[in-house]
Amino acid sequence: MVNKKPSPKSREMIMMMMKTPNWRLMATAAVVSAALSACGGSDGNDGNDGNPGRPGGEPAVTVNQLNLSVTEVSFDNGLPVFKILATNEEDESVVGLQGMKINVAQLLPAGHKTVGDSTMWQVAGHNSKYGAAEIVDEKNGYYSVTFSALEKAQLDPDFTRRLNIVVPAGTLADGTTTVPQAEVAFDYNAAGAAADYTRNIVAIDSCAACHGEDQAIKHGYTNPQTCATCHDGMKADGGRTSRSLTVLVHDKHQVAFAEGEYPTDRAACNVCHLTSEPEADLALTEWGNWSMVPTKQTCSSCHTDSAHISEQPDSSTCATCHTAEGTGVVAGTIDAHLGEWNDAAKVIAQWSTDVQMSYVAADDSVNVTVSILDSAGTKLDASEVLTSIERLELTTNIGPNFPVLGYGQKSGFNAVEQGELANGATIVDGDIVANTGALAFGNGDADTAFTFVGLSACSKDGQIISCEGLPLDESGHSLDENFTGMKANLAFVTKSGEAPSMRHTDSLDITKCEGCHNDNFQIHKGTHHPGFVMGDLVEGLDGCVSCHTPEGTYAFDNQGAFEQKLHVVHGEKAIVGDCTQCHTSFNLDAFGKKDVINTGIVDGGNRFNPADARYGTPITATCASCHGYEAAISHMTGGTLGNGVYNGDKAVAQQAVSAENCFVCHAPDVANHGNVKF
Repeated sequence: MVNKKPSPKSREMIMMMMKTPNWRLMATAAVVSAALSACGGSDGNDGNDGNPGRPGGEPAVTVNQLNLSVTEVSFDNGLPVFKILATNEEDESVVGLQGMKINVAQLLPAGHKTVGDSTMWQVAGHNSKYGAAEIVDEKNGYYSVTFSALEKAQLDPDFTRRLNIVVPAGTLADGTTTVPQAEVAFDYNAAGAAADYTRNIVAIDSCAACHGEDQAIKHGYTNPQTCATCHDGMKADGGRTSRSLTVLVHDKHQVAFAEGEYPTDRAACNVCHLTSEPEADLALTEWGNWSMVPTKQTCSSCHTDSAHISEQPDSSTCATCHTAEGTGVVAGTIDAHLGEWNDAAKVIAQWSTDVQMSYVAADDSVNVTVSILDSAGTKLDASEVLTSIERLELTTNIGPNFPVLGYGQKSGFNAVEQGELANGATIVDGDIVANTGALAFGNGDADTAFTFVGLSACSKDGQIISCEGLPLDESGHSLDENFTGMKANLAFVTKSGEAPSMRHTDSLDITKCEGCHNDNFQIHKGTHHPGFVMGDLVEGLDGCVSCHTPEGTYAFDNQGAFEQKLHVVHGEKAIVGDCTQCHTSFNLDAFGKKDVINTGIVDGGNRFNPADARYGTPITATCASCHGYEAAISHMTGGTLGNGVYNGDKAVAQQAVSAENCFVCHAPDVANHGNVKF
């Protein structure tokens, strides 16, 4: 987690473990012994009917992953009796779970109160409050649960029920074996069989795309089904929220976006919601609820100041006018909420680019040639579409793994502005050609020049239009609502003519970026940039280093280097928590191609003055973008451990680059970036 302070460990203990090769075996033996003692060893149980052999093995002694499932459901006087099976990642029985919390809810059907009401979960009670339950650890991985009371609501035999089980992170009953948090929801009918109907509107993966799989969303919970079970909109006691999850989520993301803590406008409903029927295996039974079942409560969660909504006595008439497709008089709910985004998608689909670079020996410059392609990939004559190009931005740097040119030294300019060629650009054989000017080529990685290309088109109502006559902002560019940022592109060339050096382009998964940002999210759209849509360009995100260089961006105190920027920005938005949210791999060898990275400014210095900039060694600077707390910095720069520099003089940091020894102990991978070698 971001900036989460670890438990302290003495250096003596670390050194002792490094010098004692068998410590791990002894620790494992101790855990096994403790686990067996806590469980009383083998209890002689030959296994449950229908599942022979499961209790026959020893219980799990390590639990890196806790899997929960409901295996049996029955009823006693209308109250649930059920069994839970707990296993680890090796399908071994987990014995000794503690602190289990069990919510029981029922699903109120559509129209349960008045015509127009949506389905709604209603909490009936749980074992720690508003209920009484006996939980018996059968010492074989199974836990039997019997409720003797539920006080929040009476269960209706015709309604779908839900068991929501949460096991908090902690230790087993032995007090030693650690256990991660786990949650599961099980929906069923009054006969204990699979539910006849349920309420699944948003896929769990949609939430995990931003919040991270197994990353706490609130109250320590990670599964939105847990949130939905509890936030039923009916709680009013003890000062707790009385808002349903629908209202709570919309309100939270609306406020978070306004405060810069959310990656994309919550108005982009399709970031979370589906607009067409999903594959059968996704089983989102009410995927279209958001657009087909408008209710006073749900709509007011975003449209907080609407007098039209507030004056409605209930939801009974909402769907009369507000249908998903529209009535011809009133716009459809899908188009009303996603019209802007759908229009952008239509524009983005119409054009793309092909980019080529060629080295010019006369002055060490590069010619960049951009072809505008239609939706079929056919080249368009740039002279015929020029008046519709709002901007064509070309940013060129040297050395993709560790760019040589700082933010102010790179070659960056617009080849087209407001439908006209600019900065010496010409049209040759239907292509737009521009020259970068002399570049500081060198050896190795610096033999490669790379150009990041951004294109925007003037647009209206999903169509590309002429830029002529459109109103301009103070910088001379079209207003945001009058242009659309298109898919970015990236090209390489070398001075030597050899194959270009390229970054580890498989390190980041662009599709995961789109999971939060939407596939037509226009990064940096506005006065300074045309807006970059990454699309399916694998190496596109790495093109960002053309601007986000080791020297940072326009100011030295904003950790603008690419190695830091994404971590800092997503950390501030409480998104970073699991490296697999964005990464597909780590290329630790890439650090060998890097030098010092700007980490801030001297205390009291000028953020725009290069002389006041401070630097860190590459591994320390990158790790500190998340682990920036004092203890971590001290560890990374501590001499014996780390040997890194952070916020130091540039010359001192450069001297320390070769001495940085983090990977002597650390062996981070995507699944666990905290891995160590001992």
